[in-house]
Amino acid sequence: MAHHDPTTVPDPASITGDELRHEYGDRWVISFDPDMRAWSAEQRSPDGRQRRYITQHSPAELAGRLAAVETAGQ
Repeated sequence: MAHHDPTTVPDPASITGDELRHEYGDRWVISFDPDMRAWSAEQRSPDGRQRRYITQHSPAELAGRLAAVETAGQ
């Protein structure tokens, strides 16, 4: 998956779930809920006291949000 501008959501067909997990899986727990038809990412603080959740309808939308969150957090 090529890095993209976090202010622009890539074409939903351009990123697969596997690519999303490869790109962000070391920092986020990525999952797909077939009942809700939604992709989600969870990140826990090292001490486990804080959690962040982000949910989107496609891997590309989720990748865009994760990129924006990570860019803002730097």
